[in-house]
Amino acid sequence: MKVIKPVSIVLVVGVSLLLFILRPFGFTDKDVPIEIGTATENIFSPDAALAELPYGNAVLAARDISRFDGEEALLRIDLLDQRGTFQAHPLYQAYYFMIMNNIMLRLGRIDDAVAYANQLLDYAKENNMQWVKASALSELAIERTKRGELDIALVYLNESVRISKEINYQGLLIKSYNTLGVISNISGDYAKAQTYLHNGLKLVESNPEHLYYSKIIANLALIYIYLEEWHKALEYIEKSKHIYKNGRWLEPSIMTILLSNESHVYFRLGDAVQARRAYSQADETLVKESSLRLQSIVSNELSNVLYLEQQYEAAIAESNRCLNLVGIQALPLQRGNCYTSKARSEIKLENYFTALHDLDDAIAENNKISNSVSLSGNHKLLSEVHEELGNDIEALQFFKLYYIENKKALFDQRQSELYMLEESFNAENSRNTLALLKTQNDLKDLELERQKLGVRVVFGMIFFVLLSLGYVIRKNATIAKKNERLQCSNTDLVELSTRDALTGLYNRRHFDDYIRGLKQDSAFYHNSNFTLAIMDLDHFKMINDSHGHDVGDEVLIEVAKRFLQYLPSSDLIVRWGGEEFVCLIEHQDDITSLEQLKKVWSAIKAVPFTTSAGDIEITLSIGAVTDISVVQLIARHATLIKRADDRLYKAKQSGRDQIITID
Repeated sequence: MKVIKPVSIVLVVGVSLLLFILRPFGFTDKDVPIEIGTATENIFSPDAALAELPYGNAVLAARDISRFDGEEALLRIDLLDQRGTFQAHPLYQAYYFMIMNNIMLRLGRIDDAVAYANQLLDYAKENNMQWVKASALSELAIERTKRGELDIALVYLNESVRISKEINYQGLLIKSYNTLGVISNISGDYAKAQTYLHNGLKLVESNPEHLYYSKIIANLALIYIYLEEWHKALEYIEKSKHIYKNGRWLEPSIMTILLSNESHVYFRLGDAVQARRAYSQADETLVKESSLRLQSIVSNELSNVLYLEQQYEAAIAESNRCLNLVGIQALPLQRGNCYTSKARSEIKLENYFTALHDLDDAIAENNKISNSVSLSGNHKLLSEVHEELGNDIEALQFFKLYYIENKKALFDQRQSELYMLEESFNAENSRNTLALLKTQNDLKDLELERQKLGVRVVFGMIFFVLLSLGYVIRKNATIAKKNERLQCSNTDLVELSTRDALTGLYNRRHFDDYIRGLKQDSAFYHNSNFTLAIMDLDHFKMINDSHGHDVGDEVLIEVAKRFLQYLPSSDLIVRWGGEEFVCLIEHQDDITSLEQLKKVWSAIKAVPFTTSAGDIEITLSIGAVTDISVVQLIARHATLIKRADDRLYKAKQSGRDQIITID
């Protein structure tokens, strides 16, 4: 018995020490989740405050119904009003004005809707309710936008956004960003439109059931319609339709707009069957309470469908019906579109003077809202009409206007593509950066664990020297292998972040790294001259449209191989975006950089590209800046890229398949 007590003490102490030693290896730790941060963002939600009141949920239910069924919502409001609900608390009264605004919109009584929005604004000022003021301003801005009063709408929206940011009212910010995106779309500032709409989408991530989710996607589709990226537009329209159909509340006007836009895309593609199908579905979504704006949009798409079907007189009649809708004078965007559609059919019937009159009216309407896309189309049609009438000078003048506007549209398209590419790149770069940080943290944690292990092993070696030594050796071997794998992962991530996944060429991030490297090694290149070139595949969009993006990817991969084959390994080749590439060629003693560039240009068109869709002939347009010193390259690389891009544009406009090195 005397032996049992000390043995027990030794066993308890020994087991405790053993557990103490093994703890850093994770054998005794439970799977406790790591708290990255417990603080939650204080998001303002008037709905949550209203739900705490006695009749709050009933008022919220009426608000939700008012978004898609005006008559049912009006019945609920009357019942609540009979109980004296809306006089019981200021929050009830604010929601009353908002719900009545929704109801009037659903019933097509736009002037009454605006009146309720103004009452909401007055009520907010009287009671110093900032969130209510922001809500009223946002609603009034939407109606001003529909009427083409964009300057006033922007004033309202800027104030609404300022207040919403101050109180972190994310639900309203989503709505305001969408309207700002719409205004930028109308004004032709597509990069700014994308910025606003993507800001809204970021907030939607924490509000996935927000009514404006599908609207934002629909307005992104509209950007691609304006830029004539038809397949991209259809892709976003389908995504918006899917979000809408899976939403909790269905607002019919959203689907009407989506289907009308889909019909317009097929009209521009010349597909009468699909344009008619989409129009018919849009027409089915119209109800007797549909707003004048929706009626005019659908009417204009019918005129376009009739035009495609070569029913020109019927198309003119439908355009006239659109122009005679009561109140259409307050909607310059829709009125301008109807005039343009009418003029298009008049031209087909050779009624040129009538067409001129219609186009003048269309331009007057589009000037009210600075609608650059529609103005460009109007000028092109005017050029065609004057050419038919033999007015060569006027035809040339309007074609020049169209040319200038079209050049700007092409630039906006490139800016839009670069914006989307940058968004995609930033997202991927962020993921890689997070992975790198996690790897570094893992390495630090492992190092810290190993240090702790050393201290604890010293205290435990008295009892368990052999056991601890064997275990530590094995565990250290495991740690070393893990360190090695993490280091390899680090290297791989850096390589991935500077390589284009499809072609294997370097990407834009590596170009910036390369320029920074030149700064450090500039002395080595002090006698060197460079050529900077931007290369763009001609008619690449036709390949994607005709054969699909898989075949387009095959072409891009083969193009990259030829670039690598005909440019020295010391030269830099970057996939800049889409079918556009940038190369930086150093002048060699035996061959100039321009001659090297010409070899690449010839190699692309010399042999057709073998793809799964058969042989495809490709040509290349190049804009280049030659005789660049290393000092110029380091100090002015952004300006040099812009100059090369301007020369590329000149090559495109003057027939493609050429190299231009002068302005």
